[in-house]
Amino acid sequence: MSKSPRIDPTQPVRLVPVHIPKPWGQEIWYTGMEERGESFVRIGDAELPLSEYLAHSAGLLANHAPVLLLKILDPKPQAVAGDLYFEVHEEKQEVYIVTHVDAQAWPGGVGGIRFGMDQDKRKSFRDAHQFRAAYLEAVQAYEKIRRQIDEHGATDLQDDEEQARALMNSFAAVRDLQVGDVVKVPTWTPHSLLHGVRVVEFQTQTYERYIISFAQQVVTQDHWDSSHAISRMHIDAPAVEQFDQIEPGIERIATFTDFNVWRVDFAQLTSPLSLPDSVPYAVCMCLTGSVEINGEHYQPEQACFIPFSALPNTRLTGSGKLLVAAPDL
Repeated sequence: MSKSPRIDPTQPVRLVPVHIPKPWGQEIWYTGMEERGESFVRIGDAELPLSEYLAHSAGLLANHAPVLLLKILDPKPQAVAGDLYFEVHEEKQEVYIVTHVDAQAWPGGVGGIRFGMDQDKRKSFRDAHQFRAAYLEAVQAYEKIRRQIDEHGATDLQDDEEQARALMNSFAAVRDLQVGDVVKVPTWTPHSLLHGVRVVEFQTQTYERYIISFAQQVVTQDHWDSSHAISRMHIDAPAVEQFDQIEPGIERIATFTDFNVWRVDFAQLTSPLSLPDSVPYAVCMCLTGSVEINGEHYQPEQACFIPFSALPNTRLTGSGKLLVAAPDL
């Protein structure tokens, strides 16, 4: 029986992701810990489940704070098949950073996300109540067709499905996305990342959502949450993201109650980066180029966890860009 690796709370550890299949593609979890899958940390030549690592000493490793969830959303490149659920969150806070737009899906390099509701469509209704009612009617009409196809194999409804889906989707706004774009998703804001757009996502470590609609069979629950979600969702245009300049080369791209996110451009820094030792921990991911953290090299989409006890002695350098997330950062 092999021994567990020795945990040194004064050193960062590399995060080893787990791949979670989805109807629309896959999620790649770097700090996921639940029944559907769990991420690992690498210590020397050994790998340890993240939960076991954090249980070693909650005070030294995360200062008793819950660890945020870092993951990648990797949709299929095919339209419809690669579009995510159109959903809202009541509590979960999340931010996307676009890392890749599939050239075959989006030849011009500009992908998209359904984000909020179409304001021109909204103006065509007398008031917000009428708009919500019409949208719910369109969603429920589509859901009825969707269930006939998914549960009974009604292949003769293809034309009806396409028309009903087009009407339903006409209520939602689509925001263009290119590599490097940031999307902060406020609570109760309807959103659905579209096919072929790969993003890094930071979010609160929770599984909570209300599904408005989905152009495939929902496999995680036996119902949609359309009525509840549509009656509560925000229908005003989402606010444009505002970034805070911490110092040249460091911008805060997301501010949440649970955590904040920095984007660091090492080309603009004149000295190695030190993180505040007031935060309980930090989760870092190399975005572009190469990043070195205490002598360990990280390439794009490679990530590490910096424990609370390691923060005072951790130095970050590189030739590219780095994402850093932590509570109160």
